[in-house]
Amino acid sequence: MQAEAAMDDSLVCSGPAGHNPWSGLSQGKAFFEDAAIGSILQRSSFYARTGVPVHFRGPAGQGKTSLAIAVARRLGRPIAMMTAHEWMTADDMIGKEVGTTNASVVDKYVQSVRRSETRTKADWRQSILANAMEQGQTLIYDEFTRATPQANGILLSVLEEGVLVSSDKSNERTYLNAHPHFRIILTSNPREYAGVNDAPDALMDRMVTFDVAANDPKTQAGIVCARSGLDKGMCERIVHMVNHFRNGSDGAPATSMRAAIMIARIAKMRLHTKKLSDAFLAQIAADVLNGSHGVLPVEAIITQLRRP
Repeated sequence: MQAEAAMDDSLVCSGPAGHNPWSGLSQGKAFFEDAAIGSILQRSSFYARTGVPVHFRGPAGQGKTSLAIAVARRLGRPIAMMTAHEWMTADDMIGKEVGTTNASVVDKYVQSVRRSETRTKADWRQSILANAMEQGQTLIYDEFTRATPQANGILLSVLEEGVLVSSDKSNERTYLNAHPHFRIILTSNPREYAGVNDAPDALMDRMVTFDVAANDPKTQAGIVCARSGLDKGMCERIVHMVNHFRNGSDGAPATSMRAAIMIARIAKMRLHTKKLSDAFLAQIAADVLNGSHGVLPVEAIITQLRRP
């Protein structure tokens, strides 16, 4: 089985012709939509079009960011993206001074008189938020509760009046009015996740929140198929196997749906050049899952893959 599962050099670094592992913000055919997901998309897109901020909340790996991108694409405007972190300050939300520019003027209008003047101007760099507001972009603010309440407090006037207020003297504008086409979509993890701050009620009152829970196995398989290009039957087997370990069986901790997608994408690449045996698929799964589950026996994974 070790020989069968051994990796080879038949897959060159670039992969098959036209292969691009990065979907970016375009998503294209990689986004799966069934009735349940379609309902969320329809409602959230409608709210976003009216100018109401939309918020997707749920555990890691359940598709919050993918939903946000799908809504942003439906709005038809350029997309900007900002990911929160615990070190964010007001500068990250508004902008900051990044240097100065000196300009000198020498007046020789009268030959016997020489007058010179030097002016210093602060160089201001706009934040991603400010640029999105000015350009009328759709901003996806990912994992926003990872930022401090002080940083996110800047959003209160943005979400309510569409105004970004600055008290920095280096900024020529004390406030920035949002472009009529500016929209904002937010995502977050539940409060119990490490490194997550509570979102102030005043902020939550200014947005519509959708709780994104774990999908049923059928929907999960559809998502895995869309993201990997693998056939439905194989995706269903992978989802069944991953869920067995994700749900805590055999003392293993939970994992996100990203694991199933990763296994399926690697399996799909394998099928471009060779057959995919259960032993090889199980080895792929073991390598992917071992990062969060410790060492899983390949034989145990094969057993789950072969279960109806």
